[in-house]
Amino acid sequence: MTTTDIELPYSRSSNELRQRMTRTNRGPSVASRPFAGRIGGNQEFTLSPEDLSFPGIVSKVPDAAPTFTWQQSFSLQAFSDVELWKEATIEGVGTCLQIYLAGLYAIGLGSVTTATASGPVTPAAFGSIANFLLITLFIYAGGPVSGGHFNPLITMSTFFARLSILPRTILYIAFQCAGAVIAGFLVRAGLGAPPEDFHAVPGCYIDTSLVTPGQAYALETMSSLALVFIAFGVGLDPRQRKVFGPALSPILVGLALGLCSFATGIARPGYAGSSLNPARCLGLMAAAERFDYHYIHWVGDITAAVINGILYWAIPIYKD
Repeated sequence: MTTTDIELPYSRSSNELRQRMTRTNRGPSVASRPFAGRIGGNQEFTLSPEDLSFPGIVSKVPDAAPTFTWQQSFSLQAFSDVELWKEATIEGVGTCLQIYLAGLYAIGLGSVTTATASGPVTPAAFGSIANFLLITLFIYAGGPVSGGHFNPLITMSTFFARLSILPRTILYIAFQCAGAVIAGFLVRAGLGAPPEDFHAVPGCYIDTSLVTPGQAYALETMSSLALVFIAFGVGLDPRQRKVFGPALSPILVGLALGLCSFATGIARPGYAGSSLNPARCLGLMAAAERFDYHYIHWVGDITAAVINGILYWAIPIYKD
C-alpha cells in the first residue's frame, strides 16, 4: 500500500510539532515537553497561551511558556513535577558521558603539550575540534528531552535570562555536577592513573605561579560570556528562528565552544584554556584531588551568566 505523508499539528502551540502519519496508521504522539530554554530550539518548542493545556502545564513548569515572571520562576511547585526530575536525570547522565569522553582526550592531549615544536597549539587545535563535535552531538541527543544543556554555564545563563525556572536550574546543576564527578572517577579508574596525572588537564589547569587570580578570572569570564552570547544568539533567540532554526543551532554552539577553548588554550603560559563548563572541571579536579583556582571556574561563569541576563533584560526578546 502506498503511504502518504500527512503533517498534523502536535498542538495549537506556536511550534506545531509535526509527525509523519500514514493513511492507515496514526502513530503515537512524540513525548517532548515544551521548554523555553531548549538549546537549539530558538524557543520554537514553547507552549502558546492559546493551547488548551497551557494553564495546567504552566502552573507546574512556567518555563514551558515563552515568557514568565520572576515570581513564577521562584515558585517551588515545580520540585513536585516528576517529569522535571526525569529531565534533570538526563542532564546528569548526559553530562557524565560527555565529560567521560572529554576527560579521556583531555588527559591524552595534556601529555603532549610540550611534545611538538608548536607547543600547545597542536593539542589545543585537536581539543577544540573534539569539543566542537562532542558538544554538537550531545546537544542534538539531549535537546528533545532536557534542552541539551549539560553545562552549568548554560543552565545559569538561561535562568538569569528568564528562560529557565529556579527549580529546573537547581536540579539541572546538581545532576550535572554529580554526573561530572562520577565521570572524573570513571576516567581515573579506567586509565588506572594516579591523581597526579589529572593535574594538568587542559581547560582546568592553571599554574598559580604564573597566572594570578585576576588574570584567570578575566580570561574565564570573557570567554564564557562570548560563548553564552553566541549560544543565545543562534540557539535561543526566537528572532533567529527563521534564519537558523533548531537544526543548525547546535552546530554553531559547538563551533563557538571550540573556538573559545582554542583561543584561550594558546594565549597565556600557565593557563591551559578556559573551563567554559564548571562541572567538567569539578569532575576532573575531584579525580585529581586538587582544586587550585577552581572557584574561578564558577565565579567567572556566574558573572558571564549575569551579564548576559542583563543584556536580555535591556534588549528583551519579546515586545511588551
